[in-house]
Amino acid sequence: MKPDLRTAPGAMILTLAMGGMSAGAALAEDSRWRDCRTCHTVEAPDGTVLARGGRSGPNLYGIAGAPLAGDGDFGFYSDDLRAAAQTGARWNADNFVAYMTDPDAFLRNVTGNPDASSGMHVELRSGAREVFDYLRNLSE
Repeated sequence: MKPDLRTAPGAMILTLAMGGMSAGAALAEDSRWRDCRTCHTVEAPDGTVLARGGRSGPNLYGIAGAPLAGDGDFGFYSDDLRAAAQTGARWNADNFVAYMTDPDAFLRNVTGNPDASSGMHVELRSGAREVFDYLRNLSE
């Protein structure tokens, strides 16, 4: 098995030097992905792990442009996130930032349900756009 060089010490510097990732994406990997990877991984359809993480949340591969609650292999989306998905909404930088800043408020706005709850226990008050760019870059 080959080591995952994206998570090796110094990988951010090496990747930037080689021109493989934007500075914003590398920043997200360095300072914000650690918050996300507790629950999420980024795994390509062929099984290649692009960013190692937990499995209690959905795989975030291809999230840019994907429908809300769009990981068909993940069965534990909240009912309210599934209801938001029924609107046809797709993840983009703006709604990802809104969701990460306050997941429950985002769902309340999208669904119109004042009691909507995401089930996600993390709020990312800054850096969400960089995380979205990081995830988009990994999925290209």
